[in-house]
Amino acid sequence: MRKLVLLIAIIGLGLTTASAQKNLTAALYAGVPVADTEDYSFHGSADIAYRVNVIGLLDVGGLIGYSHYFDDDVRSDFGLFDNGDLQYLPIAASARLNLLAILFVGTDLGYAVGLGNDGGFYFRPQVGVDLGLLSIVGNYEGISPDGGASVGSVNAGIEVRF
Repeated sequence: MRKLVLLIAIIGLGLTTASAQKNLTAALYAGVPVADTEDYSFHGSADIAYRVNVIGLLDVGGLIGYSHYFDDDVRSDFGLFDNGDLQYLPIAASARLNLLAILFVGTDLGYAVGLGNDGGFYFRPQVGVDLGLLSIVGNYEGISPDGGASVGSVNAGIEVRF
């Protein structure tokens, strides 16, 4: 019983220390598809990232997320065509440069695994305002599939720091 209590105390202390560092973030984004995605009406994504401070103003780490491009049915003389939604699982390296007390710029680079479609190179330059536990972020998400047209969107979102 003592060993169990000691183990729980050590785990609790570790979680307290990890949460005090505030390196883990979760974000939700909504946006408008651009580039070769004119047949899609809306983009939504979510991700979880972990970044550590490397030198002064620079934070680096990794992220994993989910990105969804919602299909806009296309009408033609031959009827209604459904292109199908595009879904991706981005896995990327993430970097942020904290310019001022509340302003940051950053980029995420990696690979977006296609869920039912081709995956490809993933990139997301971004700019944001850090408000403490919350950040307001604007970004461009681009995916260059291995075979096919480029996918992209301009997004705005909220990020929560844990």
